[in-house]
Amino acid sequence: MVLDLDGTLVDERGTVDAAFLAAAQVVQDQAGVEANRFARTARVTAQRLWWKATWIDPLSDAFGISAWDGLSEDFTNAVPALDRLRAWLPAYRQAAWRLALGTVGVADTALAEAASSAYRECRHQDVRLLPGATDLVGTLVHDRRLVLLTNGPGDGQRRKVESSGLLGLVPDVVISTEVGFAKPDRRAVSLAIERVGGQPDTAIMIGDTYDRDVLGALNCDVPAIWITGPVRPEHPAHPLVSPVISTAEVLPVLHALENGGA
Repeated sequence: MVLDLDGTLVDERGTVDAAFLAAAQVVQDQAGVEANRFARTARVTAQRLWWKATWIDPLSDAFGISAWDGLSEDFTNAVPALDRLRAWLPAYRQAAWRLALGTVGVADTALAEAASSAYRECRHQDVRLLPGATDLVGTLVHDRRLVLLTNGPGDGQRRKVESSGLLGLVPDVVISTEVGFAKPDRRAVSLAIERVGGQPDTAIMIGDTYDRDVLGALNCDVPAIWITGPVRPEHPAHPLVSPVISTAEVLPVLHALENGGA
């Protein structure tokens, strides 16, 4: 059983929101800039600066990384292809917070460093499991070979696993920046299955993104349970893809698949 992490088991959006608000609260306390205003400004500034470095685009796509990761992670244990990114990160973080402060009329290097520290400290401090995630993992781990397969920086993803309480429940975690390829590359799904001694013809992928999780599974002819959210994105129906609205609805569909139904 191959499980995605962000958006499938943990609330990734919530952790990003909380980190920006933590940084913004520091700015509000020290410079009087309203926290929600600065949080919005910092998000836009960080993302624009990230994409301004055009060489990042292929890396972001290849490894499933984002500006939010660049603000918080050091990309330790990453493959050599990410050496340039890792070396650039301190300058990126410094520039992002300084520019965000400058946009709201504040020029304070020490405050930029304080905001950066607050963001990094909060980023994985209170990672919350999504509704249904505890039951799903608790059920699967008893009698199935279970592995997490996630794109993103290894240090950050491992902190999420620990902070959410999943550490110790999941036998193995395969992370794109540590192995050198990301979903939907078929090698990612194949390696995850191999790492727990499974076989593609008995595996099932569970994830929330069609372009990463579902296509990764289909590239290996592995069935996928696709967590779509309340509004399902437009994609053609496929016999190997079973859509559900939320993580809490996965188990009944999984049991049906394993019993030969849909």
